[in-house]
Amino acid sequence: MGVAIGACGGGSSSSSTAAQLLSQTFSANIAKIHSGDLALTIDAQLKGFKTLHGQPVELQLSGPFSESAGHGTEFDFSATATVEGSTIPLAVLSTGTALYLEFGGTYYSLPASVNSALGRSAASQGSTGGSSNVLSKLGIDPLSWLTSPKIVGTTTVGGVSTQHLTAQVDVAGLLGDVGKIASNAPGIGKQAASELSSANLQQVASAINSAQVDIYSGASDHILREFRLAVAFTIPGADQQTLSGLTGGSLAIDATISNLNAAETIKPPSSSQPFSDLLGGGGLGSL
Repeated sequence: MGVAIGACGGGSSSSSTAAQLLSQTFSANIAKIHSGDLALTIDAQLKGFKTLHGQPVELQLSGPFSESAGHGTEFDFSATATVEGSTIPLAVLSTGTALYLEFGGTYYSLPASVNSALGRSAASQGSTGGSSNVLSKLGIDPLSWLTSPKIVGTTTVGGVSTQHLTAQVDVAGLLGDVGKIASNAPGIGKQAASELSSANLQQVASAINSAQVDIYSGASDHILREFRLAVAFTIPGADQQTLSGLTGGSLAIDATISNLNAAETIKPPSSSQPFSDLLGGGGLGSL
């Protein structure tokens, strides 16, 4: 299922030139992203969903990251999650071999199994000889679901001149990658793999009205600087009752990379508590 989107900005290019730029951006050049500052926003509007009382769900995350052979992926992200009008501040930090979640001013050490499942251990990258393709490790292949790209203009992202591309989206292919991510998630892999069947994915795809993608690739190096995905959907009446009254909504994702390949120093917290404490009275249990 391909969902066309209109080009914005000025000018255009031949499909062959745009396809080449898209391939460069999401193929070999992804591995050239070693470090920088990431800003990520995820905004979900779920109309009619009883549990949320019409309130949006939003996640904002930002901070430095660094990836190298022998050290794994290191990052120090501050985040806020907004649900039902309440905002919860969090932070997540990885040293490459250990993963921590900060809540209420206290860092909690996450189980080693979580770190391993996310592919962040140094051992998993020791043989790569350099930065690995993080999208491939997550099971994501944008080139399999982005089609008919167009270069529609130029703009500046994080102080860098970029070429602005738009593309059509093969929704079924996109949802297939979502299923891969879910199947690799700690503790739910087998369940997700069985539930995200081809029939279920097709049902979800049929509910999507539009999918818009904007890609900003460095004008001189063809490395990704920003990616935007906006999806709108309508739930058929027959399915609304089983989905707590959900009638439709939208999902918007905006990821921006700045200070590409700048030196980043990420240190572990000076102290931390076991993750089990977070689930008890002193952590999430106090909410």
